[in-house]
Amino acid sequence: MEYDIYQHRILVVDDEPDILLALKIVLESNGFKTEAFRDPILALRSFIAGSYDLALLDIRMPRITGLGLYKELRKIDNKIRVCFLSAISNYQELTKYFPTINESQVIVKPVDNETLIQRINKIMLL
Repeated sequence: MEYDIYQHRILVVDDEPDILLALKIVLESNGFKTEAFRDPILALRSFIAGSYDLALLDIRMPRITGLGLYKELRKIDNKIRVCFLSAISNYQELTKYFPTINESQVIVKPVDNETLIQRINKIMLL
């Protein structure tokens, strides 16, 4: 049996504890090394360049939005990929709040586990 020692590393930031826990469980059960934060400021303070392959960020959070957090993370690590989580299902509505967001970077909540893993795997191939 061949064993791949490299696991994709994902930073997950969502202020809703139930969603955060569910995301962490699903990601880890699918082979991703996951670090989860409820507080976006704490996530930013703990962030080290090269530590993660992907940041999975809730868009609406207190103190700093997911898009604002992403901009700060990119200042530290310009190679990190991002995917945003949003309860806003209409992409056009999202662009009103975040004009620079790309539709392929958004996963609408609630998301089923299979779709989540498929989207993350697709992002990892980019």
